[in-house]
Amino acid sequence: MVWERFHQPDSMREMRHAAATCLDRLDDDVLNAHCRSASPHAAMRAIANRLEQGSAWIVRAAGREVDAHAGAAGGHRNISAWPLWLRSGRQRGERPLLYLMRSESVAGLRAALAETTSQGIFCNDAEAFSSRWPKSVQPALPLWLSAIADGTPYDPASGAETLAILRAALHALYIDGEPGFVYFSAHADEGDARALSAADGQHAFKGMYRMAPLRRESSATVRLLGAGKTLSQVERAAKLLQQDWSVASEIWSCPSYTRLARDAYAAERWNTLHPRLEKRSSHLQSCLAASASPVLAVTGYAQNIASQIGGFVPARFVALGADSYPLSGSMVRAEWIAALALKALGDEGAIPPGRVEEALERYQLV
Repeated sequence: MVWERFHQPDSMREMRHAAATCLDRLDDDVLNAHCRSASPHAAMRAIANRLEQGSAWIVRAAGREVDAHAGAAGGHRNISAWPLWLRSGRQRGERPLLYLMRSESVAGLRAALAETTSQGIFCNDAEAFSSRWPKSVQPALPLWLSAIADGTPYDPASGAETLAILRAALHALYIDGEPGFVYFSAHADEGDARALSAADGQHAFKGMYRMAPLRRESSATVRLLGAGKTLSQVERAAKLLQQDWSVASEIWSCPSYTRLARDAYAAERWNTLHPRLEKRSSHLQSCLAASASPVLAVTGYAQNIASQIGGFVPARFVALGADSYPLSGSMVRAEWIAALALKALGDEGAIPPGRVEEALERYQLV
């Protein structure tokens, strides 16, 4: 015990220094430009290539193919984290850990966590490959991640989001010393070369940021929230609503519904326990408090992942997921999002109820 106390301050300083070095390596114009037009899967590989040049532990358990870039850079290709256990406790903790994995199941993720004492940043690229499951993972995996307090899951829509969230995660875990792990789902659809401001990057780490404000005055408006690959369908739905029904949309990217829900619950609990003090507002409520327009939250997982935030949204709320409409397959279609947005507006009395039937027929949803 005395030995551990003696070495802990040095170990913490070394870890923070290594994390700062990692952040410096990621603050690169070439890497930022690459990630803007890359998929989350490609962005994470580029990030790993950059970090494994001495400043981080990189485990490449996702596939066994040789990465030419990493080999040229002299990087190591660990296929598990068990070699870290052969080092002393101080050496194990002197660098940040990025674990690239591929698993459809909770068991696969838990095995990786067991290797690392549930510390580090984990990237699951299962979604980049075909599977019979929505987002190529068993339904139990996102449910488990939403329930376990030690981990925070993210479903970034683009390479730019991936880089921004990972930078914030490095700072939180290894400089601020927050416990637990961060999990990424990495799909292989390329982004739209959109850059994120520093504020948007921080808000993405908190769970959501606004991508597109209301651009036109309209008597009927909705707020559309999307995560991962579904964000592209949300953007298409916004165009359909404007072009076909003169409904304006505000678009939000929500990389982590789970983090939003946890933060909102924490704020609610604090307010309950401190009734005489000034009330705290969660990030979710701060983002959505300015309007009473209906909110539609879309996820590529099952609907209940997006439903987590429903009790904290100060407006009519609709959650959509891969199980929301049986004819849509594994991806929530833009037409179905638009139709349910019209239904929410009809329920609010903002548009005639008959518009919903027109949309269902027009988009061949019935």
